[in-house]
Amino acid sequence: METKTDWRKYRKSTHLASADLDAMETDKVPLIFTIKEVKYEQGVDVSGTKQDGIFCYFVEPIKPLKLNSTNNKILAGFAKKNGLVGKECHVIENWKGMIIELYVDRNVKMMGAITDGVRIKPIQPELNKSLPNFTEANFESAKKANATIEQIKSKYTLTPEIEKLWNNYNAQKVG
Repeated sequence: METKTDWRKYRKSTHLASADLDAMETDKVPLIFTIKEVKYEQGVDVSGTKQDGIFCYFVEPIKPLKLNSTNNKILAGFAKKNGLVGKECHVIENWKGMIIELYVDRNVKMMGAITDGVRIKPIQPELNKSLPNFTEANFESAKKANATIEQIKSKYTLTPEIEKLWNNYNAQKVG
């Protein structure tokens, strides 16, 4: 079988670009990342050109992203949504730990031309947070609250054994 080489995997670049995201998508890599830190830096080598700017580094092993105004505004909006107020939303050090999803915008206007650009999706991804386990210790308070099994399952993880015990417990008359 003939080996096929994707040129995007061998691009010489120091920072994330649309070609990097395209290659990740081809490999079915989710484009959801956690921000490790964001900082303003001067004289950074961005693929052979010294640039000043705001750079975003990730927990995951990917290249850093040079942020632009569009992406900065999205991150500030996430900060506000996550409880920061006033100018604190715009403090880049406060963006640490945010979970974001990247995508390639095929219609970025730059220097009078339309090109591809790396963007942060304007809706923050919701990760499946693991629910606490429902245990026998929760039975009494759940019964007092007249909780249905559906309500319990929306807030807790139930094993089949615990669900059976709960159904037996809940069937007992309060006396």
